Amino acid sequence: MHIVTGGTHGIGRACAEFLAHRGEQILVTGRDQAVGAEIAATLPRTSFLAGDVSNPEDIRRIVSHALELGGGRLAGVVNNAGMSRRVAFLEAEVTDWDQVLDVNARSAFLFTRCALPGLIAGKGAVVNVSSIAGKVGEEGLALYCASKAAVLGMTQALALEFGADVRFNAVCPGQIATRMMGGILGQDEARRRLELRIPAGRFGTPEEVAEVIGWLLSAAARYVNGAVITVDGGETAGLRTPREPEPPS
Repeated sequence: MHIVTGGTHGIGRACAEFLAHRGEQILVTGRDQAVGAEIAATLPRTSFLAGDVSNPEDIRRIVSHALELGGGRLAGVVNNAGMSRRVAFLEAEVTDWDQVLDVNARSAFLFTRCALPGLIAGKGAVVNVSSIAGKVGEEGLALYCASKAAVLGMTQALALEFGADVRFNAVCPGQIATRMMGGILGQDEARRRLELRIPAGRFGTPEEVAEVIGWLLSAAARYVNGAVITVDGGETAGLRTPREPEPPS
Protein backbone atom coordinates (compact mmCIF):
# COMPACT_ATOMS: atom_id res chain seq x y z
CA MET A 1 0.00 0.00 0.00
CA HIS A 2 1.26 3.45 -1.01
CA ILE A 3 -0.12 6.81 0.13
CA VAL A 4 0.11 9.74 -2.30
CA THR A 5 -0.80 13.14 -0.86
CA GLY A 6 -1.92 15.96 -3.13
CA GLY A 7 -2.75 13.17 -5.54
CA THR A 8 -5.56 14.67 -7.58
CA HIS A 9 -3.50 17.03 -9.74
CA GLY A 10 -0.05 17.61 -11.13
CA ILE A 11 2.88 15.57 -9.82
CA GLY A 12 0.70 13.73 -7.30
CA ARG A 13 -1.73 12.52 -9.93
CA ALA A 14 1.13 11.50 -12.21
CA CYS A 15 2.61 9.50 -9.32
CA ALA A 16 -0.70 7.74 -8.71
CA GLU A 17 -0.98 6.84 -12.39
CA PHE A 18 2.63 5.63 -12.57
CA LEU A 19 2.33 3.45 -9.47
CA ALA A 20 -1.08 2.09 -10.45
CA HIS A 21 0.14 1.06 -13.88
CA ARG A 22 3.05 -0.69 -12.17
CA GLY A 23 0.53 -2.75 -10.22
CA GLU A 24 0.87 -1.09 -6.81
CA GLN A 25 -1.99 -0.61 -4.37
CA ILE A 26 -2.54 3.10 -3.74
CA LEU A 27 -4.51 5.44 -1.52
CA VAL A 28 -4.73 8.88 -3.08
CA THR A 29 -5.66 11.84 -0.91
CA GLY A 30 -6.52 15.42 -1.78
CA ARG A 31 -9.28 17.99 -1.52
CA ASP A 32 -10.81 17.65 -4.98
CA GLN A 33 -13.40 14.97 -4.35
CA ALA A 34 -14.73 14.87 -7.92
CA VAL A 35 -11.30 14.28 -9.42
CA GLY A 36 -10.40 11.87 -6.63
CA ALA A 37 -13.48 9.77 -7.36
CA GLU A 38 -12.59 9.73 -11.05
CA ILE A 39 -9.02 8.58 -10.28
CA ALA A 40 -10.25 5.79 -8.02
CA ALA A 41 -12.72 4.67 -10.67
CA THR A 42 -10.22 4.59 -13.53
CA LEU A 43 -6.94 3.43 -11.97
CA PRO A 44 -6.52 -0.20 -10.89
CA ARG A 45 -6.05 -0.98 -7.18
CA THR A 46 -6.53 2.70 -6.32
CA SER A 47 -8.69 4.22 -3.58
CA PHE A 48 -9.37 7.87 -2.76
CA LEU A 49 -9.99 9.53 0.58
CA ALA A 50 -10.57 13.28 0.77
CA GLY A 51 -8.67 15.23 3.37
CA ASP A 52 -6.89 18.44 4.27
CA VAL A 53 -3.17 17.93 4.95
CA SER A 54 -3.13 20.91 7.29
CA ASN A 55 -5.62 19.10 9.57
CA PRO A 56 -3.95 16.54 11.89
CA GLU A 57 -7.22 14.66 12.38
CA ASP A 58 -7.58 14.19 8.62
CA ILE A 59 -4.00 12.92 8.43
CA ARG A 60 -4.61 10.34 11.16
CA ARG A 61 -7.82 9.24 9.44
CA ILE A 62 -6.09 8.83 6.07
CA VAL A 63 -3.13 6.88 7.45
CA SER A 64 -5.44 4.67 9.52
CA HIS A 65 -7.48 3.85 6.41
CA ALA A 66 -4.33 3.06 4.43
CA LEU A 67 -3.13 0.71 7.17
CA GLU A 68 -6.47 -1.08 7.13
CA LEU A 69 -6.29 -1.52 3.36
CA GLY A 70 -2.67 -2.61 3.53
CA GLY A 71 -2.99 -5.08 6.39
CA GLY A 72 -0.94 -2.90 8.72
CA ARG A 73 1.93 -2.48 6.25
CA LEU A 74 2.88 0.44 4.04
CA ALA A 75 5.20 0.13 1.06
CA GLY A 76 5.56 3.85 0.53
CA VAL A 77 4.46 7.39 1.25
CA VAL A 78 4.76 10.25 -1.23
CA ASN A 79 4.50 13.54 0.65
CA ASN A 80 3.60 15.65 -2.36
CA ALA A 81 0.88 18.05 -1.15
CA GLY A 82 2.04 21.64 -1.30
CA MET A 83 1.23 25.26 -1.94
CA SER A 84 3.09 28.38 -2.98
CA ARG A 85 2.66 31.98 -1.97
CA ARG A 86 4.65 34.75 -3.64
CA VAL A 87 4.80 37.74 -1.32
CA ALA A 88 7.43 40.34 -0.45
CA PHE A 89 8.99 39.38 2.88
CA LEU A 90 8.05 42.62 4.67
CA GLU A 91 4.47 42.26 3.47
CA ALA A 92 4.10 38.66 4.67
CA GLU A 93 1.92 38.07 7.70
CA VAL A 94 2.44 35.43 10.37
CA THR A 95 -0.69 33.75 9.05
CA ASP A 96 0.98 33.45 5.62
CA TRP A 97 4.01 31.81 7.22
CA ASP A 98 1.86 29.42 9.23
CA GLN A 99 -0.22 28.34 6.25
CA VAL A 100 2.73 27.70 3.92
CA LEU A 101 4.70 25.82 6.58
CA ASP A 102 1.62 23.82 7.65
CA VAL A 103 0.87 22.59 4.14
CA ASN A 104 4.42 22.09 2.88
CA ALA A 105 6.39 20.99 5.93
CA ARG A 106 4.18 20.14 8.91
CA SER A 107 2.00 17.86 6.79
CA ALA A 108 5.06 15.83 5.73
CA PHE A 109 6.11 15.59 9.38
CA LEU A 110 2.67 14.44 10.53
CA PHE A 111 2.07 11.99 7.69
CA THR A 112 5.49 10.46 8.22
CA ARG A 113 5.11 10.17 11.97
CA CYS A 114 1.66 8.56 11.67
CA ALA A 115 2.80 6.21 8.92
CA LEU A 116 6.11 5.09 10.45
CA PRO A 117 4.82 1.95 12.23
CA GLY A 118 3.31 0.71 8.97
CA LEU A 119 6.41 1.71 7.00
CA ILE A 120 8.68 -0.13 9.41
CA ALA A 121 6.45 -3.21 9.23
CA GLY A 122 6.50 -3.07 5.44
CA LYS A 123 10.18 -2.08 5.07
CA GLY A 124 8.84 0.82 3.06
CA ALA A 125 10.13 4.07 1.63
CA VAL A 126 9.20 7.75 1.85
CA VAL A 127 9.70 10.26 -0.94
CA ASN A 128 9.28 13.88 0.06
CA VAL A 129 8.56 16.32 -2.76
CA SER A 130 10.58 19.44 -2.06
CA SER A 131 11.59 21.93 -4.75
CA ILE A 132 14.62 23.63 -6.22
CA ALA A 133 13.40 26.48 -4.00
CA GLY A 134 14.43 24.31 -1.05
CA LYS A 135 18.02 24.35 -2.32
CA VAL A 136 18.38 27.91 -3.63
CA GLY A 137 16.55 31.11 -2.76
CA GLU A 138 14.16 32.97 -5.00
CA GLU A 139 13.06 36.57 -4.59
CA GLY A 140 9.50 36.85 -3.29
CA LEU A 141 9.37 33.21 -2.19
CA ALA A 142 11.04 33.33 1.23
CA LEU A 143 8.17 31.44 2.91
CA TYR A 144 8.02 28.77 0.22
CA CYS A 145 11.81 28.38 0.19
CA ALA A 146 11.90 27.99 3.97
CA SER A 147 9.18 25.34 3.93
CA LYS A 148 10.83 23.30 1.18
CA ALA A 149 14.27 23.55 2.82
CA ALA A 150 12.68 22.20 6.01
CA VAL A 151 11.47 19.17 4.06
CA LEU A 152 15.01 18.47 2.83
CA GLY A 153 16.51 18.73 6.31
CA MET A 154 13.89 16.40 7.75
CA THR A 155 14.39 13.90 4.91
CA GLN A 156 18.10 13.54 5.51
CA ALA A 157 17.80 13.43 9.31
CA LEU A 158 15.18 10.66 9.11
CA ALA A 159 17.33 8.74 6.62
CA LEU A 160 19.95 8.53 9.37
CA GLU A 161 17.49 7.73 12.14
CA PHE A 162 15.43 5.05 10.39
CA GLY A 163 17.57 3.93 7.46
CA ALA A 164 17.81 0.32 8.64
CA ASP A 165 14.05 -0.08 8.18
CA VAL A 166 12.70 2.78 6.05
CA ARG A 167 14.38 4.71 3.25
CA PHE A 168 13.88 8.47 3.07
CA ASN A 169 14.63 10.41 -0.10
CA ALA A 170 13.55 13.69 -1.65
CA VAL A 171 13.04 15.09 -5.11
CA CYS A 172 13.41 18.75 -6.03
CA PRO A 173 11.35 19.58 -9.11
CA GLY A 174 12.11 22.73 -11.04
CA GLN A 175 9.76 24.39 -13.50
CA ILE A 176 7.09 21.74 -14.02
CA ALA A 177 3.95 22.28 -16.09
CA THR A 178 1.40 21.88 -13.28
CA ARG A 179 -1.68 23.76 -12.09
CA MET A 180 0.50 25.62 -9.56
CA MET A 181 2.42 27.12 -12.51
CA GLY A 182 -0.76 28.01 -14.38
CA GLY A 183 -0.28 31.77 -14.07
CA ILE A 184 3.11 31.61 -15.75
CA LEU A 185 2.17 28.97 -18.30
CA GLY A 186 -0.54 31.30 -19.57
CA GLN A 187 1.85 34.24 -20.08
CA ASP A 188 4.06 33.71 -23.12
CA GLU A 189 6.72 36.27 -22.14
CA ALA A 190 7.03 35.08 -18.54
CA ARG A 191 7.27 31.48 -19.68
CA ARG A 192 9.89 32.34 -22.29
CA ARG A 193 12.06 34.09 -19.69
CA LEU A 194 11.94 31.05 -17.45
CA GLU A 195 12.68 28.65 -20.28
CA LEU A 196 15.82 30.64 -21.11
CA ARG A 197 17.14 29.77 -17.62
CA ILE A 198 16.75 26.04 -18.25
CA PRO A 199 19.45 24.24 -20.28
CA ALA A 200 16.82 21.74 -21.44
CA GLY A 201 14.96 24.70 -22.92
CA ARG A 202 11.50 23.73 -21.66
CA PHE A 203 9.32 23.09 -18.63
CA GLY A 204 9.29 19.55 -17.29
CA THR A 205 6.20 17.37 -17.11
CA PRO A 206 4.61 15.85 -14.00
CA GLU A 207 5.22 12.42 -15.53
CA GLU A 208 8.97 13.03 -15.65
CA VAL A 209 9.00 13.75 -11.92
CA ALA A 210 6.72 10.79 -11.19
CA GLU A 211 9.13 8.41 -12.93
CA VAL A 212 11.92 9.48 -10.55
CA ILE A 213 9.64 9.13 -7.52
CA GLY A 214 8.49 5.71 -8.71
CA TRP A 215 12.09 4.58 -9.05
CA LEU A 216 12.94 5.80 -5.53
CA LEU A 217 10.03 3.75 -4.17
CA SER A 218 11.09 0.62 -6.04
CA ALA A 219 13.43 -2.21 -5.13
CA ALA A 220 15.81 -0.90 -7.81
CA ALA A 221 16.61 1.96 -5.40
CA ARG A 222 16.96 -0.24 -2.31
CA TYR A 223 20.42 1.18 -1.50
CA VAL A 224 19.39 4.81 -2.07
CA ASN A 225 18.72 6.56 1.24
CA GLY A 226 19.04 10.21 2.19
CA ALA A 227 19.35 11.29 -1.44
CA VAL A 228 18.11 14.59 -2.85
CA ILE A 229 17.45 14.28 -6.57
CA THR A 230 16.91 17.42 -8.61
CA VAL A 231 14.56 17.21 -11.58
CA ASP A 232 14.92 20.61 -13.23
CA GLY A 233 16.40 20.25 -16.69
CA GLY A 234 19.70 21.64 -15.38
CA GLU A 235 18.34 24.97 -14.14
CA THR A 236 20.23 24.92 -10.82
CA ALA A 237 23.43 23.28 -12.13
CA GLY A 238 25.16 26.66 -12.05
CA LEU A 239 25.23 30.13 -13.56
CA ARG A 240 24.08 30.30 -17.14
CA THR A 241 24.08 33.07 -19.70
CA PRO A 242 20.57 33.21 -21.15
CA ARG A 243 20.51 32.71 -24.91
CA GLU A 244 17.70 33.61 -27.22
CA PRO A 245 16.43 30.55 -29.09
CA GLU A 246 17.73 30.26 -32.63
CA PRO A 247 15.13 30.93 -35.32
CA PRO A 248 13.95 27.85 -37.19
CA SER A 249 15.90 27.12 -40.35
